[in-house]
Parts: sequence; structure tokens; C-alpha cells
Amino acid sequence: MSYMYSVLASIGNVDEFVSASSSWAGDRMKELGATDFNANQIIMGGEMSGMCIVGFGFDSIDAAMAGQAGLYKDPQMLEMMRDTQVNVSRRILSRIQSEMGEREGRYGSVIYVAGRPLDDATAASNMEHSWKTVSEGANGSISLQVVAAGASPFQGMVVTATDSLDALMAASAKTFADPEMAKRMGEQGWNIVGRVLMHRLI
Repeated sequence: MSYMYSVLASIGNVDEFVSASSSWAGDRMKELGATDFNANQIIMGGEMSGMCIVGFGFDSIDAAMAGQAGLYKDPQMLEMMRDTQVNVSRRILSRIQSEMGEREGRYGSVIYVAGRPLDDATAASNMEHSWKTVSEGANGSISLQVVAAGASPFQGMVVTATDSLDALMAASAKTFADPEMAKRMGEQGWNIVGRVLMHRLI
């Protein structure tokens, strides 16, 4: 299984944070067990606009917990976070249930999903079906099942990478207009509770 540990934070000096993360901090997180690392800034997202989502991949929950502990024991990482004025608002641990395409793109979208938890086979089937239309405007998409997010109105997320948000929104509208997808949403008891649009930083 693969997990995604994501941090929602305000960052005072985004440029310096990106520079440090690209030059050495991303590699440091990999030394602490992360399998991958990315950062996005929310541009359109209500009260979250301007905040950043920093994501780390891990192979297990234990590895994610150890990576988190290691980060806060690393003096250089702590100094970088102080210098760039990182202020963490929320941490979320999610499990990757299915993935299509590539994670690369200038922009990103996160859809927040509420409803009954889905088994992996159903989540994968949903992703495979939706990808037939979403892929018209997306480079890749990941469905995540929330493991730990505190008190939250959502139980899952769909993260999509794209080079054109216009193309993604057109493909997304086509997907949700699909009768089969509407049927699945009704039968499986899930609905969309929000979306944010992001600019890829790293």
C-alpha cells in the first residue's frame, strides 16, 4: 500500500521555500523515508486561497509517522521552516486507492468527497471509468481514502494534475454528466463537498 501525508500550511516566503525544497529539502525528506515530494499553492479555494499543500509519499503509516518525527528533529529543516515562515494548519494522512496517468502538470485540482468508504476494487473501477473522459483534460489522477484528518466533512479526495484548468473543467463536467457516473454516485452514497484549484510549485 502507498500513503500520502499532506500538510496544509501558510508559507510567508514561497520563493525561498521552493528554492530550498528543490535544492536539498526534498532530498532530505526522501532520506527520512518519503518516496516522493510535491508542493502546490491553492489559488482558488475559499478561505484556503493562498495556502500551500505539501505532499509526501510513504510506503506505510509507520514510515509516515517516522518521517514526520524525523522532520521535526532535523535542525536544518526546522531552520528552513522558520526562515520561510511555514505555519501548519492541518495534516492529513490518506491511502492511495487508485491512480491513472502521470502526476505532472502546471496545475492541480483537489475534489473533496463525502460518503461511505469504498473498497479498493470499487474505487479502482470508478477511477478507470471516469478516466475515459477526465483524461481529455488531465495528465493524471489519484483517488485517496482518508486515514486520519481529524473532524472532517470529507472521507476521500481526488487529486488531478493538468496543464490546462479550462480543459480539465470541461472534461470534469463531461464526467459528472455521464449517466453511469451519476448512477455510481447514487448507489455508492458519495457526493462532492468542495474543490480547490492549485498552481504547482514543486
